[in-house]
Amino acid sequence: MDRPLGEVDLGVDDHPGEELHRIMHRARNAGPIVPVRFMGTEAHLLTTFDAVRTFLSDDDQFPGGVIYRYSTRPSVGSTFIDLDGEDHHRVRRLATPAFRSRAVRRFVDDELTPLADEVLDEMLAAGLDDLVEGYVRVLPFWSISRKLGLPVGTEERQRTWALALLSHPTDPEGARRAADAVTEFLLPTLAERRATPRDDVVSRLLTAEVDGAGLTDEQVAAHVRLLYAVGATTTSDGLGTLLRRTLTEPGLWERLRADRSLLPAVVHESLRTEPPVALLPRLAVDGGEVAGVELPPGALVLCGIAAANRDPAVFSDPDRFNPERPETEVLTFGFGSKFCPGSHLARQQLAAATDVLLERLGGVRVVDAPEPTGPVLRRIERLVVEPLPAT
Repeated sequence: MDRPLGEVDLGVDDHPGEELHRIMHRARNAGPIVPVRFMGTEAHLLTTFDAVRTFLSDDDQFPGGVIYRYSTRPSVGSTFIDLDGEDHHRVRRLATPAFRSRAVRRFVDDELTPLADEVLDEMLAAGLDDLVEGYVRVLPFWSISRKLGLPVGTEERQRTWALALLSHPTDPEGARRAADAVTEFLLPTLAERRATPRDDVVSRLLTAEVDGAGLTDEQVAAHVRLLYAVGATTTSDGLGTLLRRTLTEPGLWERLRADRSLLPAVVHESLRTEPPVALLPRLAVDGGEVAGVELPPGALVLCGIAAANRDPAVFSDPDRFNPERPETEVLTFGFGSKFCPGSHLARQQLAAATDVLLERLGGVRVVDAPEPTGPVLRRIERLVVEPLPAT
């Protein structure tokens, strides 16, 4: 029997697979904004596409940077996501040019696809087994490291730091140690790139200017930490759920092997049905009205991305995985001023990483594919496969 919504803590339980989506469905039926608990605290869950979109687009009532001053700034440092207003726009313009479409396409063609082959070579040399351990948890971190222009061979250390940075606030000391380690690691590279810029993200961050002002070394280091902790981690999570879907949805793997043009639609539908960030916490510092409901000052608000992406008012048969559905806007990467600037890169990474597997693995059989878990960040823990016997 389902527990009453008031007894469900959306910040604690794992909510595997469709369990989370059943909770979102029940909450949406109760209204566009419903009271819930999150990490033992009272919160307000936004359940409809319109309510989430409206909230995220209203910077005047609900500035988005406030929550990140508590959640990411203590470990990552100050970046554009914890700023609002003109400061946010100025720093975002400095920090994000490398994620525009043309730069991303060149990176995918010239570096990401060969890198995916390299990671796959290492995994296959040890024997095809768990795609999560050997591929999903490796490629996105190697990828962001190469795009940043950081020393080759340090990717595993960077992945360890990224996971530790995300441990704030449950392990603030561990997060702080990781931040200090990243700074120490980056200092020689920053000095070198200031003297001799290259065609990489670190060089662009160091040389970018808006109205004659640029970023300090600490601001550059903070944005590198942000890319580790948020960009690479969520891309890894999204890749895992995408691969699980392609391998467990009847006939989909073989369809994609035969027709790679379907891949962008499959990526989009995977991001809709199982977004890597299922709940996006925000603070309504001064309160305000959304969807006819008055939020009190200081309210903890959970933007239900997983609920919005399955809102039947926007998506027909919303729980069905259907890559053939007409492409519709999704809220997987947020909305408004805090819309993820790396969304295009993330989509391209997911498609390219999957394309390499389709090309090289051939027919495979799934041995173990547990469902995605996590109340906020959704991921799979393993995806064990074996090659089909030759016929």
